[in-house]
Amino acid sequence: MKVHVLVEGSSERAFIDRWAPRAFPGHQFVVHPHQGKGTLPRDLAATPDPRHRGLLDLLPATLRAYSATTAMVADGVLVIVDLDDDERAKVEARLVEVAETALPLRVVIRLAIEELEAFYLGDLKALKAAFPEANMVLATEYVPDSIVGTAELFGQIIDDDGLRKVSWAEQMGARLTTVGARSRSPSFKALHASIRELVKVSAKSKTPRKKHWKSRHSSLRKANS
Repeated sequence: MKVHVLVEGSSERAFIDRWAPRAFPGHQFVVHPHQGKGTLPRDLAATPDPRHRGLLDLLPATLRAYSATTAMVADGVLVIVDLDDDERAKVEARLVEVAETALPLRVVIRLAIEELEAFYLGDLKALKAAFPEANMVLATEYVPDSIVGTAELFGQIIDDDGLRKVSWAEQMGARLTTVGARSRSPSFKALHASIRELVKVSAKSKTPRKKHWKSRHSSLRKANS
């Protein structure tokens, strides 16, 4: 199966390029990076402003285009968005609304809480393998998926304050666990479970039922909890 992965930028692409083929062999992951996170337009049906090229700026239009393409019906779409310090309930509600405009396309939207580095700090074994000199005491004290400035904290743990996030993604993507249950991060577990369900459903049927689609997206908050 082919999964189109929509992400904010180059670090997310580097991570998915290295982790997803390990976690889900036999499936093709095509990553589409954007120019940052962006903001969802108030009018989801509006034509995107060409000055704004962030993931959320373009997401409604991108999903509309995908859903109108017959060849995409057999594919899946995965969207990964950093929560940052946004209000989670509002973000989730809007993302569910966007996903439901793309029927019958199979779309999974998942949040990295607070940032992608939360996934890395969910797997201390992989962290130690990738960065042998990491401060594991500080890493252990981190409360998974807490809002603490995760990227800056990760840099402090590995003694790299340059925020070289692409390099971090390359290192961690090659080592991070491929088993959701082995992670301390609830949002990583939700990501893994959602991809597993996406590829499983797609393998069974090329035409999912509308009712099944809605039930999966209405549980976005539960899956990320």
